[in-house]
Amino acid sequence: MKHRVREAIAGYVMSAPIIITILTFTIIPVFKGLYYSFTDYDALLQQKYNYTFEPDFALRDYFLISPNEDVKLHDLLGSFDPIDFVEYTFGFELTEEQKNVILKYFKKRKLLEDFVNGKLKNRKMRFKDFMKTYLERGKGLFSKYKPKFIGLENFKKLIDDRYFWISLKNSILFSLVVTPIQSFLALILAIAANQRIRGVKFFKITFFIPSITSSAAISMIFMLLYSKPGLINRILGIFGIPAIDWLGNTKTALPAIMAMNIWTTSGYFMITFLAGLQNIPSSVIEASEIDGARGWTRFWKIILPLLKPQMIYVVTLGMIGTLQVFDQIYFLIRSQENVTMSMYIYQNAFSYGKMGYASSIALVFFLIILLATFVQRQLMREEKIW
Repeated sequence: MKHRVREAIAGYVMSAPIIITILTFTIIPVFKGLYYSFTDYDALLQQKYNYTFEPDFALRDYFLISPNEDVKLHDLLGSFDPIDFVEYTFGFELTEEQKNVILKYFKKRKLLEDFVNGKLKNRKMRFKDFMKTYLERGKGLFSKYKPKFIGLENFKKLIDDRYFWISLKNSILFSLVVTPIQSFLALILAIAANQRIRGVKFFKITFFIPSITSSAAISMIFMLLYSKPGLINRILGIFGIPAIDWLGNTKTALPAIMAMNIWTTSGYFMITFLAGLQNIPSSVIEASEIDGARGWTRFWKIILPLLKPQMIYVVTLGMIGTLQVFDQIYFLIRSQENVTMSMYIYQNAFSYGKMGYASSIALVFFLIILLATFVQRQLMREEKIW
């Protein structure tokens, strides 16, 4: 085996864990989400075949038979409808294909014999195991949930979904407000942290800590700060301003989260700008001083253009991050009028069980973020904004 081939094989073997991880948790879920966006996938219905019940109790409830009442097989056979029993007991509607299979292949005599002979007493079964036991054929129709392909129906539904447009508006507004402020503040903090003064290390740590602290912990702190008896309202009370329900009021809830987000992310982007500032050759600064460029002129004409790669990086990540904001909205927002797209996707998927609809929202949102990122990169690369 040639040396290059051995090196290639060794490289793939070493990188296999990363490749497998990316495939498992990124690429495969993305394509499954794409497929589900064209289906009526309902997460709640997915669990219906795992529903556990007591057949003896269910049959007594269906026939209205008391626990101590004796039953005879011939009295039950004529009045037992297996399709009606399944739909009544489990509370969901069967498809026509499932009804036909039950009508043709369900062993109702065997079920009722087991019931009359007491074989079902104190016995628990999952629905799919129950159907496997008492069906001759077609057992696969009751073992696994298969979402129905509905084409573009989910995307048509988006157009008339009021909360989709509200969440989209909130996400765009959040990004338009937070991204420029956090980028500007991060740059100012980086310039301050780059000064050779006492206590600068403490300054860096103080502003960087929020970016590595648990978002849940920070959200709980801000929940206390924003509450009616909280510190912010106490300070306002000193000046005679009445207490404000910052998170309960739809007009103040989103701005309150924006302020929190700016505080938690500026320190992270400060490090990016600080690395860029420290990477500027000292010879460039010295040459500018010789040419008479000082203060604002040197910053605007020399330092800022040299920080353009960092600026593009910070604005791009900031825009994507603010469009996708979720955790702070999840912990603090109460009104549906203030939810963002990520939160609305989560609600549809895990609160309402509408995985197919949530996947279609996620796909549209992904395309919006992709387009916004592309436009932003083109503008910052082509326009002479410096």
